[in-house]
Amino acid sequence: MILTVTLNAALARTLVVPSLTFGHRHRAPTSVSLAGGKGINVARGLRALGVPVLATGFAGGRNGDAIRDGLSEAAIPFDLVEISGESRNSVAIVDPMNGVQTEINEHGPEVSPTEAREFFRRFEYLMEYADVVVFAGSVPPGLEESYLTSLVDRARERGLFTVVDSTPTVLKAALRSKPSLVSPNQHEAESVAGFDFMVEEDFPRGLSRLTELGAESACITSPEGHSYFKGKEGVISALAPIVERTSTIGSGDAYLAGLLCGTLYRKLGVVEAVRLAAGCAAANAEMPGACLFDPPRAEELASQVEVEVLSGGLQQSPGGH
Repeated sequence: MILTVTLNAALARTLVVPSLTFGHRHRAPTSVSLAGGKGINVARGLRALGVPVLATGFAGGRNGDAIRDGLSEAAIPFDLVEISGESRNSVAIVDPMNGVQTEINEHGPEVSPTEAREFFRRFEYLMEYADVVVFAGSVPPGLEESYLTSLVDRARERGLFTVVDSTPTVLKAALRSKPSLVSPNQHEAESVAGFDFMVEEDFPRGLSRLTELGAESACITSPEGHSYFKGKEGVISALAPIVERTSTIGSGDAYLAGLLCGTLYRKLGVVEAVRLAAGCAAANAEMPGACLFDPPRAEELASQVEVEVLSGGLQQSPGGH
């Protein structure tokens, strides 16, 4: 079972507003409200792919109730610690006419020391049923980066496969805990690596920097549909097929869900697992709302992903480029 940890869960709303002009009144012909936060998004993607998953984290107030309702409706098992503060809102406005999307995320509620201790206790219990733990998203006010790193350390001590996908500051701290996999987007990876990725060769350099800092393996996703993965087998680049994009919000989370499903549960070779990950990310971009992709569509797109082995002894299967 994969346990996803979302310390700063959100009630996430996506509004599709064609020809958005600031200062004018608009109607949104399409809107989607979901339980959100990166760890919950990953859980939704894993659930769609048939992977056993449980979502945990903090939730409070009416938004917390709505997050729980959303998880129940999606048939995602959860165990969320109740907090006194109101869980945050996250709003995305997508303009399909010009391909621009705007995200507005609240900081989130304060988490008290008592609530933090209760979560640590609950986390210890839940780890007994997990073989993988995904720590994804931001850390809420009132918690230091050291809180998340202590959770990663504890999961590592239990011998679990650990994944971290968080903000650059938190990710830098978590790398010292030597997670099994880190999964930043391009901007986050640039911040951690300390340089901008201007040409393709910069992505493998960035992956190497992430592993030098402590990660056992790493993947980086870019806004243009490129992704790069480095594991013990070598470095792979993948290019997803061109699709009619609605929103790329959650595509990185869908990629991670596909990668974990492929490598850990379907036991695919790493090249095929990367194809599945890129297919999930592309399918996600066709839909409003994070990780609401259609699994058969993801599989279809995965077969069209162009893969190149940049280093290592991997063999490409038929269909690779």
